Amino acid sequence: MSQPNSPGVVVIDANILVSICSKEPTCETAENALADYAAKGWPFYAPGAILTEVLFILCKKLQSGLLTEAEHKEAIESFNDYMRQIFPSPRGDISFILRSEEIRKGYSCLHSADGFYIALAEELTKTSEAELVTFDKRMVNVAAKNAPTVKVIFLTP
Repeated sequence: MSQPNSPGVVVIDANILVSICSKEPTCETAENALADYAAKGWPFYAPGAILTEVLFILCKKLQSGLLTEAEHKEAIESFNDYMRQIFPSPRGDISFILRSEEIRKGYSCLHSADGFYIALAEELTKTSEAELVTFDKRMVNVAAKNAPTVKVIFLTP
């Protein structure tokens, strides 16, 4: 899939969609950020890791009682709808395996998926302005140290 012609692109971290789909207190902040990017005509991107990350977190919320069965079903349907508007990595995620591990090295395994988001944003900066939007403060620091061309937008919860 070729990258749409636009003034910029945005990589969406999984926590943004978890917030929106499960209607967390940060939901409005996340929705406003995505609406701002959409208004600017910036297409949305995410690595494939977003699929398993969001589904896992929504499942954990169901298991822990934070979501009812009906709320979980609604969250999954919302996630499905959002993902129809999000482009995958233009060259596929396989091209990011080694770079993602370089980014993760020196951090805990919890940063394994983060590396894919950062590597995707890094790749997209080669052809247009790109930003990575997240609620994860640690991703700001990881990107700054390992991928200084990546602009991470930390949304204040």
